[in-house]
Amino acid sequence: MKNSWTGGEAAFAMESAEENLALSVCRRVPGAFERLIEQFESPLLRYAQGILQNPQDAQEVVQDALMRAHRALSRRYDESRCASLALRPWLFRAVRNLCLNQRRSKSRSLERPLEAFEDGRMGPFVNPAGTEIERREEVELLRRTIALLPIEARELIVLRFLEEMSYAEIARTVGGTEAAIRGKVFRSLRLLRDALEKKGVNHAL
Repeated sequence: MKNSWTGGEAAFAMESAEENLALSVCRRVPGAFERLIEQFESPLLRYAQGILQNPQDAQEVVQDALMRAHRALSRRYDESRCASLALRPWLFRAVRNLCLNQRRSKSRSLERPLEAFEDGRMGPFVNPAGTEIERREEVELLRRTIALLPIEARELIVLRFLEEMSYAEIARTVGGTEAAIRGKVFRSLRLLRDALEKKGVNHAL
């Protein structure tokens, strides 16, 4: 059976035209895993913290995911599989699974799925002009507001707008079709807009 994390499509080839990091780690090229960590650790931490809302938990999850990735790439996967691996969504999906496992292990209740919030309204925010101080205040308000959203909305906003993943990459990361992901992203933005309006913010950040 074809692994859902892999594929030969050009859109999911390694982002770097200079080096296929997955293949380099598989071949034990000196410094390859360190380069993988340098490229992906910070984005994975942002994503994990968006789900867990706890920096320490996020750090532990990302470290675990990276060690698992190293074992898979250097021991379990052959060169052919590593060469065709869609590395970014593969890593994000590994972190996502570990985050959800940790939430379940701590007996945290999961929020309602996004479909429960659907009311037909949707649309992304537009960044307003403003001074540097105003911009920092708006970013902090946005960060605090995102933290209040359901877990599914938080992770989709992080993946789409902070990590700038394509809908195809997000679908590979969280599962589902591109069309379904588009709808969920719109609903996530609507939730964020509504939450900001409740705080008295009537324009999009």
